[in-house]
Parts: sequence; structure tokens; C-alpha cells
Amino acid sequence: MGSPLNNRALFPCQEPPVAMSTWQATVRAAASFVVLMSGERSAKPTQLQEGRSSWHYYVTMPMPASTFTIAVGAWTEVKPETCSSNDLAAEGGSFSPSDADFGCVEVCCHMDYPCRFQNASAAVQEIIPHRVFAPVCLQGACQETLLPLVPPCLAAAHSVLGTHPFSRLDILIVPANFPSLGMASPHIIFLSQSTLTGRSHLCGTRLCHEIAHAWFGLAIGARDWTEEWLSEGFATHLEDVFWAKAQQLAPHEAREQQELRACLRWRRLQDEVRSSPEEMQVLRPNKEKTGYVSDSGSSVIKHGLNPEKVFMQVHYLKGYFLLRFLARRLGDDTYFSFLRKFVHTFHGQLILSQDFLQMLLENIPEEKGLELSVESIFQDWLESSGIPQPLQTERQAGAECGLARQVGVEVEKWNRGSRRPRKRRRRGTEELFEKLLPDQLVLLLEHLLEQKTLNPRTLQRLERTYHLPQQDAEVRHRWCELIVKHKYTKAYKNVERFLQEDQAMGIYLYGELMLSEDARQQQLARRCFELTKAQMDVGSAQVVAEMLF
Repeated sequence: MGSPLNNRALFPCQEPPVAMSTWQATVRAAASFVVLMSGERSAKPTQLQEGRSSWHYYVTMPMPASTFTIAVGAWTEVKPETCSSNDLAAEGGSFSPSDADFGCVEVCCHMDYPCRFQNASAAVQEIIPHRVFAPVCLQGACQETLLPLVPPCLAAAHSVLGTHPFSRLDILIVPANFPSLGMASPHIIFLSQSTLTGRSHLCGTRLCHEIAHAWFGLAIGARDWTEEWLSEGFATHLEDVFWAKAQQLAPHEAREQQELRACLRWRRLQDEVRSSPEEMQVLRPNKEKTGYVSDSGSSVIKHGLNPEKVFMQVHYLKGYFLLRFLARRLGDDTYFSFLRKFVHTFHGQLILSQDFLQMLLENIPEEKGLELSVESIFQDWLESSGIPQPLQTERQAGAECGLARQVGVEVEKWNRGSRRPRKRRRRGTEELFEKLLPDQLVLLLEHLLEQKTLNPRTLQRLERTYHLPQQDAEVRHRWCELIVKHKYTKAYKNVERFLQEDQAMGIYLYGELMLSEDARQQQLARRCFELTKAQMDVGSAQVVAEMLF
């Protein structure tokens, strides 16, 4: 539990971001349980009498109460089968703020606390000490998929932004009913078990996204909760940069991968703009009153009680495209050099959009800032609904990347095969399909979803060609959409499995099953909901119930 819920239900606190504080807690639990919490040291349990243990955690960096999280469960620590050089590096670099010699970089602007940005040792620590916890049944999947990714992803983040704001990291694999693919809190990341299936791509990108929140969302927070883009837009943009570096891609390979992901997000943003209310598409809905606090200390979160908002991606997507636009306009070297300076200036503080934009425009060469102003960025990107005009212009003028063009060729092959009448083919006349990356598979399936009809023969061959039931959750989600759209009854088991094992993404499928007005599909949706509703996240269960009944 923690920030997805109201932490006021967990302990007495004020939740507006400006009410920052430190915390400490002693938690007593059955000796068979593991207690994980936002805290600076990796707590070891103290054995008490009668099969109980005590765990103590604390933080010295003041943060909003909404960032606090705690998890208690029967998990096991997942360790590599052999100790790698990365593990040794992490262990060798272990230290806590209280051990530091603060001989210092620059004077920090935040309130006083033992700050890692003033610690010369922390500044060069690429990989902070980390642990991974999971249910015993997922231990093998974690060893195979997640553990090898943690050191390179942490090192990649450090190479881009510098000093890790927190001294250590626990990663917990959470059950299928967790309402999102991931969540970051100080010193701890929750990852959905859905990230462990398929190849490492989804796990790696999601891990990079949550690691990015250590800087944007936690060490630097939004002073006004309506400005979620300051957290999610930055994390979405940085996840691509971190992931390319973690994979050690050549510059042209990184560029291709990032262009393909931009293509997918562009399609998603267009869908969201078409299907959501205009007032929910604005990133800075309070405009000039953003950050306003009344004399009584209260503040209002616009659309904060709207249940649709939880499932919207607009603050991720428009925020991402704004930052991508700025990085392309300035050049990566200039932009990321500025970003490191921004982190050093504002860590440990709460910000508004204008703090970032004003500092950016003050620190870039005049010729690169041509026609850019805080006011124009507010107007084009943050205070308007719909697609920002600069983004519309860029996407219309831009050519498809090579990876997307390759997908286009494969789509045409599938379309030809689907249109061709069924007859015995001579050997050697069947289409040969290229091997595709996970993001390419997502794009392929999205293109095929635009087709009015695909016959069962084509769907069966599609499933076998790409081994779709064994792919990651993003690919399987699109595959399930195809199954539902074309009523491919032979694969309904795939949909049932997805709704039960990938609940963080399954909510959208319930809507599609009900909109189909097909009795068998609606029965499938209701049956899966009956099987999962008792374990489902309360908010998700409420949304699904409204769809079904």
C-alpha cells in the first residue's frame, strides 16, 4: 500500500505535496513475512518472541507523505545464481548518507538534510546497492529476466542524470491484481508480474521508467498535483534514453528504436484525444492559478475524483512529446547537459512547469531558443486540449523510421494472405515473414486491428508465426484485441488468461468484450470478472463492474 491509495487512511498525515516531512517506522510482523518500506538502510529483521520479527525503517530527506509506501508479504529475496562483477561493484559502493564526507559539489537550495548530491562518493556511484523480492513461484523468472537488467539500467540512468538521489533500491514483484505495471517510491519500486513474461524488453523499459522517477517525481516533485506531466512526461522520455544505453546500442540503433516508440506513442495519443473529454486533455488545467494555495492551506486537484483519469495516458504522452520536441530543437548534448544542471539545482524541491521552462530558456544558446518562450509553450503544449500544433506539424513532415517501414512491408504480406482465396498452394509460394522486435510486433498488430476482416486461417498463422501467447504483455494485449474484434473463438483462452493474469492492462479488454455485443464474449467477460473481482484493486473493480452490469 502507499501512494495509489490515500495515505491518510494508513497514518495521520497531510497529503498536499508542500506538506513534506521525514518518517520512521517500526513494523512487527510474523517471522515468515518480509516488510519492505521507503527507508535509507536495507532493514534486517530483529527476531522477537513467538515467531514474530521487527523491522525498522527511516528517511532523512523530507518528502510528501503521498510518496510513502509499505509492503508486507511472504516474499523471498531473489539472488543471482553466481555473483557477477556488477553485484560486487554494487556491494563495494555501499554506504549511507550518515557515513559520507560531505566535501562538496555546490551549495544545495533545499532544506537541510544529508544530501547525496553533496557527496563525492555518491557522485561516482553508478550502481547503488539493490535487492529484488518476489513470490517463490516467480523466483526463476526474476533470475532470468529482471536481475540481469538492474545493474545496466541503474548505470544508464547515472550516465544521463548523474548522482542517484537515493542510497539504495528494493524492487518488489507485485501480484496480478496490482493496478499498474509499475510504481516508484523512495528506495522501492513495485513491478507487476506481467513485466516478467516474454523477452526482456517490457521489463527493461518499465524498470527504466520507474528508475527515472527517483529524479523526476521523487527527488524533484510537482508543487501542484495537476501537473503530473512533470513526473510522468519526464519518466516516459527518459525511459527510452536509459533503455538504449542499458542495451549498449549504437547511436543509429538507439535512434531507430526511439523513433519506433515515438510512432507507437503518437498512435496512442491520437486514440486518447479522440476518445476522451477535451477538458481531461489539458496538462496545466489550472493555468495561472497552478500552484495556488488558499489562506487556509487547502488546494484543489482538478478532475482528482474523476475515475476515468486513472486510466488516461495523456499526461505521459503529451509530456513526453514536449520533452522530445525540446531535445530535438536544442540537440541531445545541449538538452541533457541542461537537464543535469536542472537536477542539481532543484533536487529536494517542489517545482511548477515555469521553473523548468524558464531555467531551460535561460541556459540555452540564443539561436537554439528562437521562437521559444514560456508563454508559447504553455499555449501550444500545456494549456490546450487536443494535439499540440508543433507536434502535428512534425508528425506530418517526418518520414517513417526504418523499423516502422519494415513493419509496413510485413503488414502488406498479411493483408495479401488474408485476401487470397483458400486453395492448395504450391510449395515455395507461401509468404516468408521477417522476425520482428517486440515494439514492431505491437505496431504490426495495431495495423492489423485497422483491417475490417481477418479470416481465422490468417489469425491462426499469425499466432503460430510470432508465438503470440508467449510474447510480453504489450504484444499479448494487442493479440487479445484482434481475437475479440474478429471473434476468433479458438483463442478465447488467451483472452481469459490475460484478464486474470494481467489485470493492470485487462480493463480495456473488458470494455471491448462488452462493446462487441456478442453474447459469448460478454459471458466470457462476466465469468472472468467473477473469478477475479475479490482480489481486484477496488478502483479497477468498480470501473469494470460499471462496464459489465
